Amino acid sequence: MPEPIIDIPEFYRPQVDDLPGDLRRIAAAIDDYIPGEGVRLTLLLAQIFPGQHIYIRNARVYLRAIRDDGIRAEYDLGGITSKELATKYRLCLRQIEKILARPSSQAELEEKQMSLF
Repeated sequence: MPEPIIDIPEFYRPQVDDLPGDLRRIAAAIDDYIPGEGVRLTLLLAQIFPGQHIYIRNARVYLRAIRDDGIRAEYDLGGITSKELATKYRLCLRQIEKILARPSSQAELEEKQMSLF
C-alpha cells in the first residue's frame, strides 16, 4: 500500500535554498507566482512522483484559449477591425480570421450544426 501524501507542516519544511537540485528550482519558480507556497507545493509533488522523471508540457494551448476568447470578445464589442486585432496580438490576419470564424459559444455551435434527430 502506498504511503499517504502528507502536507508537511510549515515547522518541518526546509527553506527553498535547502532543497536539492530541481526541487529548489521548482520551489523558487512557484514562489515567484504564489509567494510562500513554493516549498509546500514542491514537497507535495515530490511525494506524488517520488524519484520519477516527469515531462511538464507547455501550457500554450490553455493560454491560447484565453487569448482567443479575448480576441473574440473584443471584436464582438465592435470598434476594432481584424487588421487592428492582428497588429495588437501580433498574429497574421489569417489567424485572426480563423479565431473569429469559430463559434463563440456552445449555443452558436449547436445553431450552426444540423440535428440528426
